[in-house]
Amino acid sequence: YPPKNVNAANLEGAMWYLQNEVMTEDPPKFGITRILRYQVQMRAPAGLLAKGMNFGVRYAYDSQKCTGPGKCDTMYSKYGFFVGCNKFESMYPFPSTQTHYPGGIWYSFPGQGACDAPATGAATCTYSYTLPSEEISLAELEGSKGRSFWDNEDDTANAAKVQAAADLFKQKYPKSADLETSPCDFNYEKFWN
Repeated sequence: YPPKNVNAANLEGAMWYLQNEVMTEDPPKFGITRILRYQVQMRAPAGLLAKGMNFGVRYAYDSQKCTGPGKCDTMYSKYGFFVGCNKFESMYPFPSTQTHYPGGIWYSFPGQGACDAPATGAATCTYSYTLPSEEISLAELEGSKGRSFWDNEDDTANAAKVQAAADLFKQKYPKSADLETSPCDFNYEKFWN
């Protein structure tokens, strides 16, 4: 489904999620078999910009329902339907332990903030995305290693996993632009106070 009422991640964040929550089950949790890549354009709503941030808290979306932290509706009413983020290094709201995926970021995309045209920053138009998405399958990524691709969890092995995924996207989509991850500037104190 499209990136509405979902969580997403940069490549480091996606690889941590796959390694720690998806590939721990056989078959993989939720039947996940691929990584999708979207180009997202976002603009923060005025209330969030006034606090000096482009991103709000990264809310969890479970089965396309916002489940917190805190009351999603209250903060969306206050700021507009912002894109949320969290850097793994901040350990808030999750994961709450070291991940061995430096630079990992998760995002939340409230469906009410999606627009069909470029994002304007209006309360109900904070992000847009490209279709079709690009994708790689987990089977392609694992290659001849199969599920053992996920076994080692140290920084070096994880960096190699991220690079393998990046290389596979580049191989499959050589004309795609190299995009940088937007810096996550969510600030706990500014947001909640």
